[in-house]
Amino acid sequence: MELVIDAGLDFLEAVASAKGTNAKKEILESNLGIGNDIAGSILHYTFNPYISFNVVKVPKTSDRFPIDPAEGWHLFFSNAEKCANREVTGNAAVGLMQSTFNKCSEAQESWMRKILKKNLAIGISTKSINKVSPGFIPTFDVALAQKFDIKRIKSAEVFIEPKLDGIRCLAIVENREAKLFTRAGKLITNFDDTVGAELSKLNDGCYDGEIMSTDFTALMRQVHRKEGADISEVYFALFDYIPLEEWKEKSSREQAWRRYEILKWRIKDLNKYVTLVKRERIKSDYNEIKRIHDSYVNLGYEGAMIKTIHDPYCFGRDYSVMKFKAFFDADVPIIGLKEGTGKHKGKLGSFLVDYKGVSVSVGSGLNDELREKLWGDPAIIGRIIEVRYQEETPDGSLRFPTFVCFRNDR
Repeated sequence: MELVIDAGLDFLEAVASAKGTNAKKEILESNLGIGNDIAGSILHYTFNPYISFNVVKVPKTSDRFPIDPAEGWHLFFSNAEKCANREVTGNAAVGLMQSTFNKCSEAQESWMRKILKKNLAIGISTKSINKVSPGFIPTFDVALAQKFDIKRIKSAEVFIEPKLDGIRCLAIVENREAKLFTRAGKLITNFDDTVGAELSKLNDGCYDGEIMSTDFTALMRQVHRKEGADISEVYFALFDYIPLEEWKEKSSREQAWRRYEILKWRIKDLNKYVTLVKRERIKSDYNEIKRIHDSYVNLGYEGAMIKTIHDPYCFGRDYSVMKFKAFFDADVPIIGLKEGTGKHKGKLGSFLVDYKGVSVSVGSGLNDELREKLWGDPAIIGRIIEVRYQEETPDGSLRFPTFVCFRNDR
């Protein structure tokens, strides 16, 4: 019997089974370095944040007549491109994918379905791919805040607005179609019929804000919708706007005050699922900033956001946006589990997480149900959790770290 080589399957299974970051990096280097076009296309279609396929619920394949593995992959990429470009939509797109799967092996189909969902779950990311091949995957760089430092303010006045406790989201509207992304560039499709439909009425542009709900824990379920999750109370609170061409070029020219005025004018007729975050223009005085910060906290907000008035949009972390909070939070990966003692013996005592290269134990904030459910579960290693803390310690650890939730959007 002739040995059939499938470069796509070999690549995916090798990365999935490799233990550790360095081992996965070596596989990426060996495949991208020799120009494995199938491996490159798999990564391109899965991780490129600007590609979505708009194909859901493709029925299981009953009749299968596999063609050559390489031809099967190229047929899939070709037809996936047609779906992404909306050359075929709806039932026609579903039918096209079903006919594609008929010509592929069962193992190929399983991975192709994951590509359509843009979730390979093999332990690599845009960052790890671009470390091997810089610029291979377009990056998704939203403005991120630094911790508040009054000495960093160089102007006489600043904007101040409440610090929201939601999920950061950037909506890209192009040709009357809105796509929602997390700050890491993951596509969000669960609100297409609500937030997305309302945003699709707008002209081209990038709309920056937070997806909000009355219950943050429920909101995390809604982002990656579980069966029966209620999305009726979800809305999009907007605080910034970037012209589409500036977003694509990663080069902002519009000043903050003008971007906000454009945003306010553009969404003035939207009132169901989209709202504007109100801000004030105040003097750059610590006591005044602290007073308004405290008033926000008393209203139930996390704190305050302080923003410069004349700076362009910054693609990354910068002091043009600062967060002023009584506490801080960090999204960190779980690297280990520690058994509890006393009444928690035989249950989860604490997570071990990686914070900037320092191993930190996080046990506060865990209830009895989670401690029992998660103890000894290897599947949670590598998952991202949100940790709230008072401050960094001199040795780089965290003072009073508390578990908040799993970040399903990261």
